[in-house]
Amino acid sequence: MDSLFRRNNSQVERPNSMFRSERMSFIRIFIPLEISRFVVTELGEAGIVQFKDLNEKATGFQRTFTPEIRRFEDIERKLNYFHSEIAKEAIPISAEVDSTFAYRPRGPQELEEMEEVIFEYDTRLRKLTQTYSELSSRWMELVLNGLALYEVSMIFQKIRLQCIVYLFGTPPPNNSFSLLKIPPPLPLELRPNSFFLQTATWSLHKRPIGKSKRVTHHQISPTRNPPARGSSPTDVLLSDFSRSDITSGHPLQPDLDDHEGETLLGSRMVLGHGSNALRDSESSHRRSSIGSLEDIETDNMISNSFERTTTVIEVDDINVRYVAGVVKTSRLVTLEKVLWRSLRGNMYMEYADLAFSDEDLLFGAEAQSMSVFLVFAPSEALQTRISKISQSFGATLYDISKNSAQRAADMDEISMRKSDMLMILSNSKEAIKSELLGVASKLSTWDLVVHKEKAIYNAMNMFNFDEGRLCLIADGWCPSQNLEEVRTALRMATSQSGSTTSAVVDELSTTLEPPTYIKTNKFTLGFQNLIDSYGIPKYGEVNPGLFTVVTFPFLFALMFGDFGHGIIMTIAALFLVLRERSLSRVKGEEFSMLFSGRYLLLMMGIYSTIVGLIYNDTFSRAMHIFSPGWTWPSDSNRTEPVTAIQKKGYIYPFGIDPTWHHSDNALLFLNSYKMKLSILIGVVHMIFGMILQVFNARHFHKSINIKHIFLPQVIFFLSIFGYLCFAIVYKWSIDWYALDSNGKHIRNSPPSLLNMLIYMFLNPGSVNPKDKLFPGQGGLQLILLLLAIACIPWMLLAKPLILKKEHNKILAEGYAHINSTTTGRLSIASEDSMDRSVHRRSASSMDNSSFSIDSRDSISGFLNGADRRSSADSIGSTFSQTGVKQDDFDFSDILINSIIHTIEFCLSGISHTASYLRLWALSLAHAQLSQVLWQMTLQPVFLLEDSKVKPLFIAFAFLMWFFLTIGILLIMESLSAFLHALRLHWVEFNSKFYEGSGYKFEPFAFRDKSETF
Repeated sequence: MDSLFRRNNSQVERPNSMFRSERMSFIRIFIPLEISRFVVTELGEAGIVQFKDLNEKATGFQRTFTPEIRRFEDIERKLNYFHSEIAKEAIPISAEVDSTFAYRPRGPQELEEMEEVIFEYDTRLRKLTQTYSELSSRWMELVLNGLALYEVSMIFQKIRLQCIVYLFGTPPPNNSFSLLKIPPPLPLELRPNSFFLQTATWSLHKRPIGKSKRVTHHQISPTRNPPARGSSPTDVLLSDFSRSDITSGHPLQPDLDDHEGETLLGSRMVLGHGSNALRDSESSHRRSSIGSLEDIETDNMISNSFERTTTVIEVDDINVRYVAGVVKTSRLVTLEKVLWRSLRGNMYMEYADLAFSDEDLLFGAEAQSMSVFLVFAPSEALQTRISKISQSFGATLYDISKNSAQRAADMDEISMRKSDMLMILSNSKEAIKSELLGVASKLSTWDLVVHKEKAIYNAMNMFNFDEGRLCLIADGWCPSQNLEEVRTALRMATSQSGSTTSAVVDELSTTLEPPTYIKTNKFTLGFQNLIDSYGIPKYGEVNPGLFTVVTFPFLFALMFGDFGHGIIMTIAALFLVLRERSLSRVKGEEFSMLFSGRYLLLMMGIYSTIVGLIYNDTFSRAMHIFSPGWTWPSDSNRTEPVTAIQKKGYIYPFGIDPTWHHSDNALLFLNSYKMKLSILIGVVHMIFGMILQVFNARHFHKSINIKHIFLPQVIFFLSIFGYLCFAIVYKWSIDWYALDSNGKHIRNSPPSLLNMLIYMFLNPGSVNPKDKLFPGQGGLQLILLLLAIACIPWMLLAKPLILKKEHNKILAEGYAHINSTTTGRLSIASEDSMDRSVHRRSASSMDNSSFSIDSRDSISGFLNGADRRSSADSIGSTFSQTGVKQDDFDFSDILINSIIHTIEFCLSGISHTASYLRLWALSLAHAQLSQVLWQMTLQPVFLLEDSKVKPLFIAFAFLMWFFLTIGILLIMESLSAFLHALRLHWVEFNSKFYEGSGYKFEPFAFRDKSETF
């Protein structure tokens, strides 16, 4: 619990500093092997050390702790299996984590006990799920067997009924017959007295006992022709009955005696005649694939209209072979064609779709489209061929009896087996859920612990392992102000392990470039992410993220400025901010991106509201907050242009006077105003970026960059664009339409600043009288132009020549004095070739260094006294040991680099200044779109004559206006303004001082994993 308390409070009350990255210290930790896991666990809970991989050349299989990682990966696979099974059963996973076990170092015995428990759960759960899967398969087999038995019984019933019609020789009166509507097939209990399994009986007429006629079965005559191909099932099955047997004198010939009326009535009802013949109903079966099988409604007609006697027609008496089975419906047509061609048409096939009930699919069975088929064949050889072909199509064959009583018995057996299987499946499901409930209560803790243990061993794989001394050596980066926390974590690990040997940490000097660690909070994180997307600040470099907190929403607002739109955006952002605790759990990439920038969105909305007040623009309408500074003549003619009269001595207090929004020249005025405002803001923004160069140069001790890069750039930029900004402000301060006492204009018309700037280069020293702003303007422009031209060779040649001179001086003094006398001179050089080569060499020497430790108890004294000083001196003198070779300095490379940067700066001065005109262009587009949307939706409705339906039109127009405003102006336009503001920061602003070549400080920490789980 102490480590948990320290972990939660280690970052509290620390001052944030976004101007530069935090100062980092390179540390080396000597860890005895027996307490290594405890040490790494404590450091992970603290989350303040970024370890350096000392085994970069080793593959994953060659690293020391790879077997332990594989062990926990195996446990992780078991946990993933638990997750998948829990998701199938929709069991909630407890989010509660056992803090006494998850947030402290765990001993090997505790981990083994956890692994054993997980293994037992995994074994039991896999056995239960395998058993349940096998039972589910058996259940589905019973379901298919029952459905197949039911459908085949239906087919036999149709055949039996057609036999009756065939024997009387009277064709059905129509081609539309249907079976009696059958209840759902399962659960289905077909009893011997059920109509579908009864043998069809036929009572010709009532006679005394002994005079009844029996239907006899005759064998097919050898001289009689076989049934023709494509015959009906009656022809196929009853071809051994002679039609002549039903003529006069045959035992089946009914005698027309006093019972004639009853006999004819029965015959008419069977054949479909009579007033109560057949009712219309849909057929539950397809028609046969070969021949024609007519359906008849039978149950009530036969059982109620005729008396049952011993006169029966049994399908069992017909000597024919058949194959019954179930196959996927998608394969049925192909199966039918193959059978037809293989058997040369010597077959008859019936089939029907299987209808699964909800009970059939209770246990996770897939509701595939299946069909039952019944194929009749005249011989055993053809029956065998049919079976093989059907099985090749994946069909399941069933041995279904022709005897109705046997089918009823089979159905009863299936029903009993299904009842037993239902009970067994229910018990198995309850056992699985019981196991999963036990797993779900511990799964969050197990997930967290396993991920932590994997992270621990992955970190330990980055350490050097001294097998002889049983010691781990770890190098890494740590914020300098957190060094004491590292030592505290090591002491805690030693006390918790119960060992008498402690780990030792020492701060070393190095020429390696440290990682960049910039402290952020939930407010500044979104702004810093904008900068990190462009490039991580170099260590010690000025961080533009600090200024982006203000400049980004301000530039966005200049393009998006509208009081109404800003209010809506602010409300939406406030909703995300005030409900951030609950909304943080919402998943989704798009929403997560929006939610992470909620404070950025809030600032954009607030600034847009303020700029909208300055523009006096609310949904394209002007607000009359104060009294306007202009008055319109009351006696003017509306058909002629009217000029407003300005109030003397009155200036509108804040923002743009609403009178401008109602004037015809409003667009001309606002365009001029916003264009000049964009130039002013852009120049100020870029000059501020240049000034930040000074802070970087002073921090890196590069005074040459201040004297020979910053100064010429600022003079060049101010000579041209600074003068343009001065002209804009000066022009705004002059009343160009002032009149004298005689009513004449004192000054000329306002000059064109664009022409003035162009002729400043085309005609130096002279100014067109129409473009003249003040006396002596021509001479001033000539001086400024000469200064700008002089700054070009200054930027181009000064730094390369000075570096060349310093390098020659170093060579003349010799290598022996480099470390003592020329350190200051070398600091002016860029960190391109020399510094980077030193970094590589020193890193290599440190990574390959070895430490001799006599015993574990002597680790604490290993770096004391002379040993520590000699170690630090050896590392600190790496620069002098490696030396600076003549090949490390290349004057041509430096000169070419200077030429490229000079050309780029001179050309970008114009392009970057013009790029800020996007502030004017997007602001104009936003205002015009808002105005068009108003004029096309709400304004025409407001101008309608008063009527009862006018409120309906207003409501409809408002909805259209509102949704278009949200979709076009608040979503599309805000995204456009966001991207343009981002470009102004990444290119125009950052290019003046920002290198962005660093790498982020990513400490070894468990905090992110704890929040994830």
